[in-house]
Amino acid sequence: MPQASTVRDAERAALALTRVSGVGPVTFRALVDTLGSAEAVFRSPESVLRGVQGCPRHVVDAVGAFDQWAEVDAELARVAAMGGRLLTLYGSEYPVHLRRIHDPPPVLYELGDVSFAERRVVAIVGSRRATPYGTATATRLAHELARAGFVVVSGLARGIDASAHQGAVAAGGRTVAVLGCGVDVMYPPEMRGLKDQVRHHGGVLSELALGAPPDPHHFPTRNRIISGMSLGVLVIEAAADSGSLITAKLALEQGREVFAVPGNVGTQTSTGTNRLIKAGATLVETADDLIEQLVGQIGATAQRASSTPSVTIDLTADERRVFDLLSWEPAHVDELSVRSSVAPDRLAELLLGLELKGAAKQVPGHRYVRQVTL
Repeated sequence: MPQASTVRDAERAALALTRVSGVGPVTFRALVDTLGSAEAVFRSPESVLRGVQGCPRHVVDAVGAFDQWAEVDAELARVAAMGGRLLTLYGSEYPVHLRRIHDPPPVLYELGDVSFAERRVVAIVGSRRATPYGTATATRLAHELARAGFVVVSGLARGIDASAHQGAVAAGGRTVAVLGCGVDVMYPPEMRGLKDQVRHHGGVLSELALGAPPDPHHFPTRNRIISGMSLGVLVIEAAADSGSLITAKLALEQGREVFAVPGNVGTQTSTGTNRLIKAGATLVETADDLIEQLVGQIGATAQRASSTPSVTIDLTADERRVFDLLSWEPAHVDELSVRSSVAPDRLAELLLGLELKGAAKQVPGHRYVRQVTL
């Protein structure tokens, strides 16, 4: 593995090299693998650079003409002022699975700490327009995976992504958000609180420079990071043209496992996931379905999700009776009233209590789903 003289020098040279015209992830890797470090690239004479396979003449000229060192230093200072840092491709804390893909990002901006994200990493992605069933399932599976010791990676988007992060956080586990904008850009704006939680339960990553907007073309390239960091990708609700299917395709190209949660055949957001299962993706109902497929990759230390302790929440006898009637599929309050034989006013009090304790959640249409496994 290439060595650099200091971490600071390595970060500075790596960031500079990404800003050289014509240098993308593949060319960056060719140069550094051949010459030993990003610093060596800038020190090498033109004759040496011309001898690097995969380095065209215009890139050789651009390396020699590079004069944006002040901008590079200013960017590094801004990252440090945010409490962030830069992860470089050959640094010891760069995500190990991601380094092995064909086109890994040469640098990653990081808020938080993803140095733990070495082996047991699973991506959960899905529809931004998720149904209550989808969000409840994403929360539950992320919760189970986090309690089994997995890092949950997603994209901090509305819908399934947000639910996956929330499930991991609620379990006291680790989660990583990979953004399609700069790490300092708040998008979507309503995710500010969740972004802070993710930062403190893992990390927020982006290959894009500070201030980079959430342009549509950023997200397909962002998806290769989500899949590349992971042992496998779990898709929960995806329409036929969903970006989540792009992530699944990238996962297959990268040699990752693809998993999918089956959905209602009459729901548009189930079209993509059901097609994935038809095409050979592993059907997932519980986290154990996924863990069993990955056990060979993560070794004998892997534990089943079902072997981890349940969440401990203090419920009264009445609250427990109502909770036991809830599932991951939304139930209308009238149905709960009939099944529990509890008067509507009293049921409203019990449901509110369950919500405040994090055991249940109200979804549109006066319906409720459970949030945890007790």
